[in-house]
Amino acid sequence: MSESITVIVPAEASYRVLAPELAGKYMELVGGSAIDAKAVADELSRALGDMATVTGSDAHIDLTFRTDAGGVEITLRCGDRSAVVKQPLPARKT
Repeated sequence: MSESITVIVPAEASYRVLAPELAGKYMELVGGSAIDAKAVADELSRALGDMATVTGSDAHIDLTFRTDAGGVEITLRCGDRSAVVKQPLPARKT
């Protein structure tokens, strides 16, 4: 999957919890294991929590999911703040 996907998530905690689940499913869709999915979901949850502490509850966070040869990269943006979460994909056996 070479195209990026952008999702907008409200910063309010009750909506923010959906993004890590989506990240885990995305990781599995592009070839990651259940362990990889949990790792990226946990890291994204932490990053979202950090970002939400400096935003208002009425703000939103833009998440852009990308996959390249190195793995999955999720860029978070909210106002002038940004963060990146990366999770490598396992090497494919031929």
